[in-house]
Amino acid sequence: MTALAIIGLVVGLVVLLVVIKLLNDTLTPLRNILADVQNAATAPMLERGVPGTEQLGQTRQLAESVPPLALAYLQKLGANPAPAPAPAYAPLPPRTYAPPAPSGGGGGGQQLDAPVSPNWRR
Repeated sequence: MTALAIIGLVVGLVVLLVVIKLLNDTLTPLRNILADVQNAATAPMLERGVPGTEQLGQTRQLAESVPPLALAYLQKLGANPAPAPAPAYAPLPPRTYAPPAPSGGGGGGQQLDAPVSPNWRR
């Protein structure tokens, strides 16, 4: 009877160690995430801002002025330039979905008139 009690205690101790290891494996990524969040909250970039953003407006203004200046220079030289292409950053027109037109040619394909429920539902 004493041997069964000792075996039960050993098995219980093993189960307890496995549970502790599994809990630790679950909490380790959570601790890492918490440390990252705390580091991000005290990041110096949040105080000073992202470097270089003050020059974005000037850079865009310079980039947008290049095509008209090039066209004006070509006209001054007497060349007949092609119309200026649309800027690469222009938004695309919205896409609309058009269902495919039904084929009436009877090309051997199977046509489905209505959805059919599977046999196991009948």
